[in-house]
Amino acid sequence: MVSYEINPIDLHGHLFSVTVTISNPDPNGQELWLPNWIPGSYLVRDFAKHVIGIYAEQNSQPIKISPIAKNRWQLAPCSGTVSIHYQVYAYDLSVRSAYLDQQQGFFNNTSLCLAVAGQTDEPCELTVLAPQQAPHWHLATGMPRVDGDVHGFGRFSAENYDALIDYPFLLGELSIKEFIAHGIKHRLVLSGRHTADLSHITADLARICEHQLQLFGDPAPFTSYTFLTMVVGSGFGGLEHRNSTALLCSRKSLQHHLAGNNSNKLPSDYRTFLSLCCHEYFHSWNVKTLKPRAFLPYQLDQESYTEQLWFYEGMTSYFDDYLLHQAGITSAEEYLETLGDTIARVYRGSGLFQQSITESSFLTWTKFYQQDENAPNAIVSYYAKGALIALCLDLQLRLQSDHQLTLAEVMRELWHTYGKTGKGTADDTVLEFLHKYDGINVREFLQQALYEKGKLPLAELLQNFGVTLRWHPAADDNGYNGKLASPAAPVALGAKYKAHANGLEITHVFHDEAAHHAGLSANDRIVAINYLQANDKTIKELLNAAKPGTQATIHAFRRDELLELTLTWDKPAATCAVLSVQKPEQLQQWLNWQA
Repeated sequence: MVSYEINPIDLHGHLFSVTVTISNPDPNGQELWLPNWIPGSYLVRDFAKHVIGIYAEQNSQPIKISPIAKNRWQLAPCSGTVSIHYQVYAYDLSVRSAYLDQQQGFFNNTSLCLAVAGQTDEPCELTVLAPQQAPHWHLATGMPRVDGDVHGFGRFSAENYDALIDYPFLLGELSIKEFIAHGIKHRLVLSGRHTADLSHITADLARICEHQLQLFGDPAPFTSYTFLTMVVGSGFGGLEHRNSTALLCSRKSLQHHLAGNNSNKLPSDYRTFLSLCCHEYFHSWNVKTLKPRAFLPYQLDQESYTEQLWFYEGMTSYFDDYLLHQAGITSAEEYLETLGDTIARVYRGSGLFQQSITESSFLTWTKFYQQDENAPNAIVSYYAKGALIALCLDLQLRLQSDHQLTLAEVMRELWHTYGKTGKGTADDTVLEFLHKYDGINVREFLQQALYEKGKLPLAELLQNFGVTLRWHPAADDNGYNGKLASPAAPVALGAKYKAHANGLEITHVFHDEAAHHAGLSANDRIVAINYLQANDKTIKELLNAAKPGTQATIHAFRRDELLELTLTWDKPAATCAVLSVQKPEQLQQWLNWQA
């Protein structure tokens, strides 16, 4: 048995104290290690860098412990129960690691709990103590409880180390609302200041969860489920776990209505939050239980490569918005607008023509998770393009089967065949599985979509469902989405920018467009256009005064050096993907249209 004790000892200093007790250490010298990355977030994060002051003792006598790698330690030979003590600095307010301050605490055990080499298959116990500085706090987790009050601190158990690191914990003055979906108890847990209507939110979540539980069928891969949510002023993120998800969201995103809003549309921020919840919940099947064979088991010391993230993240990204619509939460118009956003995002920039989606999946460790200012010109998102491939597959399956087969049904059968059984998928599993269905032939489409670069046959497929895809100019270079801009920009800069105290800061320059040809680069600060001050208040007027093909004098700072550049305005490209319903009678096979 390996036992862990976690004590939030210093809220001001952001420190957890951790004790690992090993009843039967390796007598030749026990080795311990900490993961370098957390499943679901494909970047080596070197969690061990936050470990402080590690030491070991037996019967109150010190035992030598030595580092043997950046995330590994070894004890001197000993027999009998031994304890290892250390602190972890926790100040990463994200879903990936650990955080602690006077308002809340959060941790994944990949950040706190050392693995005991040779004993990772053994049962574990974890005790979490209440902070002395905040004894009134509560605790929420999906980890099975051994003792302690519900939502109180206490002792927990896990069948092995792999399970131990798959249960995040949330601490603080928590708002908790339980609900039932498909007979299974769920909880929404919020930490941080908020004015959310938990009853309304959980009613929407219940519809989402019911729909997914019915989609995949019994048995569910969990007996309870918890949405652990950190509420902040500005932030966004989610990470899936075996019976819970860790979420980070803004306070604004929890507002399900807007004062004075005469539209029936959901506020976009709230819709995004529900989509995030739907996405992480869908992962309970698609990547937590149905997963690539390369992840069986995870190699947490080093990168685990797979071409299949287009499927595990892309499919999930298609269903997160589509199921909001199917659950009756968003209208067909709202869904199509969101889909237009995704199309516009994928098609903006030349990255679509530089990288295939399987390359994007395989190289996620460096290219996708370490994006720089050149990302739009160099990479394609396996989330967003993967969602569009899933869309194309869903539409093709419906058309080729005379609307008798859908992608949702394929997902259910894939999960029961490869997920529930724990087989895992090879790179060609999905392609081969699809061809067991009579009359279905998507081999050529998938081969091209996965292994070649470029666009997808979206317009043609959507046309078969009465939906027209048209491209229109955006309101400005930052505004490409699924909406019709009114008015559209008269010219294009060819770069994304944001407000800066001293002008406009360039964030991304699109290859072979006006800013690129003028010599502007990311992080340059434009201070004047045609000798007039440029900032977030004046840029619209400056753009409206320009005409395509004319030249402008640009003054910009690069670092502390002033540049004078000549820019030729481009004609605005059509970067907004607007979807409209032309034949509602054809749409009913896919979306729930109400005129």
